[in-house]
Amino acid sequence: MNIWILDSQSGITILYKSYLNLPLDEDLVSGLLAALNQFTIFEFQQGIESIDMGGLRWVYLENKKYNLLFIAAAEKNVNSSILKARLKVILDAFVERYIEDEDIWKNSWKGNTDRFKDFGKVIDEYYEQWLTVEGITTIAEYYNILGVFQQIFNLLTNVIEEHFNPIKKEEIYNQIERMFTKILNQEIINENPELKKISFNRKKGINVINIDPSNCDMILVERQLITLITRIVNLIKLKETPERILKYFIDENIFDYLISNFTLLNQLNLFKFFLLLFLLK
Repeated sequence: MNIWILDSQSGITILYKSYLNLPLDEDLVSGLLAALNQFTIFEFQQGIESIDMGGLRWVYLENKKYNLLFIAAAEKNVNSSILKARLKVILDAFVERYIEDEDIWKNSWKGNTDRFKDFGKVIDEYYEQWLTVEGITTIAEYYNILGVFQQIFNLLTNVIEEHFNPIKKEEIYNQIERMFTKILNQEIINENPELKKISFNRKKGINVINIDPSNCDMILVERQLITLITRIVNLIKLKETPERILKYFIDENIFDYLISNFTLLNQLNLFKFFLLLFLLK
């Protein structure tokens, strides 16, 4: 899978990530891809969505509001809808990270691409997760992913219930409720109904186990769960000193759970993620 992020008007390459061993001239191909999209818009009043070319499958996503063009190329055996869904995840992450205001973006973006180099690491993380999910071959393993996240969410609920005073507990739950309201209003949720089964209740905590892995794109589900659990852990960390928070995690056996389930978590490529999430300040 190779990924281009382009300025759709100028054709400038904002970022390029290559995971396929292809003898491509990055700048030449970028200009060609942008020109091809502009040609189809001019001739057919709409851009390219998916095309098979040069032995590869190409998927386009354009954000006209910010003049951004996201393109992914992969082997033809990769389903175009899956490729497009992955590209949409990258597009949303880019917009969330770099674009707070439309006018500021247009005025600040002057063709300097250095500021976007770090986003390559974000794409690397996504790509690693997608490779892991592709390696999972049974529904049982998908249920393992859901079971792991459910258990971690349960342990985090214990942390909140057992270690925070009523005022801080109320603050945390209010923020989680606002978080869920925002999440449920996302376009990606409406496009993937199984994601609506991720729920929060103050008495029961966070529930993800009702998701049906056979009826959804588990790549998107796992990404949503990773985003959600990261935000909640960071929210908890803001309420006390790092030393106290670490003690709370230890007291509620979070690290015991990670160590006891090392083999499973490692197979699912989640052990390092959880360890860093709970250890880093």
